[in-house]
Amino acid sequence: MKQTIKKNYIIEKCYECFVKNGIENTTTRDFCAAADVNANTLYYYFDSKNEILVECVNYGYMQLESTLFDALKEFDKSSFDIFPRLTKIGLDYAPKMRFLHQAVSSPAYEEYREDQFKKVNAFYDRLGMELAERFDCPYELIKDYIYEIMTLLSYFSLWGSRDMAAIQFNRIFIDFKNAITNYREIRSLME
Repeated sequence: MKQTIKKNYIIEKCYECFVKNGIENTTTRDFCAAADVNANTLYYYFDSKNEILVECVNYGYMQLESTLFDALKEFDKSSFDIFPRLTKIGLDYAPKMRFLHQAVSSPAYEEYREDQFKKVNAFYDRLGMELAERFDCPYELIKDYIYEIMTLLSYFSLWGSRDMAAIQFNRIFIDFKNAITNYREIRSLME
């Protein structure tokens, strides 16, 4: 238990180093300083910098997923008021997403990329299914919006135009809201 806590703490600190410095500019010394451990301790928990990278990518995506799902819990089940909060999370998460993109596109991550791609798509689907349940609509109705939102988050994290991203997020959310509203109207007419 204590070892798991220590390892998770080291992963968190290594992740912060990667986010701050990027993959190429982050050294073992940086990891050790951030986690307040020596190199022997670091490599007791991890076999290589590559293993640290993989763990940090998994940690980063889990953080994003937790943050988004925690935000959903703060709002009424079918409230469209969630969208400004999701937009803010997306915009604030950009530096971390930049690292995640750098990591999964790195040659060092090549052998893990396909598995991570599956995990990311599964996360998008979980988010979409949660929203579909909240808004009482078929997942297929909103699936494209979820992928569009997450793609926009990816592009924003790479290029960094906060104003442009906010405009695009708002457009997607308006389209999403209109699709749900139209679906509800059609469904009520059919009942």
